[in-house]
Amino acid sequence: MLALKIIDIRDFTNKLFIGEVFDKFCLTEATITTFNTFTIDGRLQQDFFDTDTLNKITEYGRTHSLWKDIRPFCWSVIRGKRTPLGFKIVLHLSRSGMEAAMNNTDTGISSDQISGLFLNLQFKNNSLLCTTGISLRTFSMNKRPEQLWDDTILRFLSQNQILFEKM
Repeated sequence: MLALKIIDIRDFTNKLFIGEVFDKFCLTEATITTFNTFTIDGRLQQDFFDTDTLNKITEYGRTHSLWKDIRPFCWSVIRGKRTPLGFKIVLHLSRSGMEAAMNNTDTGISSDQISGLFLNLQFKNNSLLCTTGISLRTFSMNKRPEQLWDDTILRFLSQNQILFEKM
């Protein structure tokens, strides 16, 4: 697990809520506290979609909404003259993104054994923390997948000019 403190919160939140930097991630959950607390469960409700749309969505094993689809709702809650009291957003890579990230490297375990690669974003007390996480389907002492995910996030943040310090 990697814990990072975001240095330029304004730049980061612009990239998160207005820009497209995080759009390829899926949303696990989001909680935003302003004058109320708003909670979004990122799981797709399959009964809502017609058959063709559902087939397109689930073709790659997707079970959650993409951040790009939920981002405008979150932005509408946050924008305004006052800073939110806080937010917690949990993003994860799609199944195809996870397979691409893990299959091109020697992790010592197959991508089928990985349930998820997560990016947790938490803003409170005017501080923004970013932590990584990995969920495995089976117990393993192998830390290589976790290290690769951490390295991937560090590269992602650097490539997108997001300033951070390790904690």
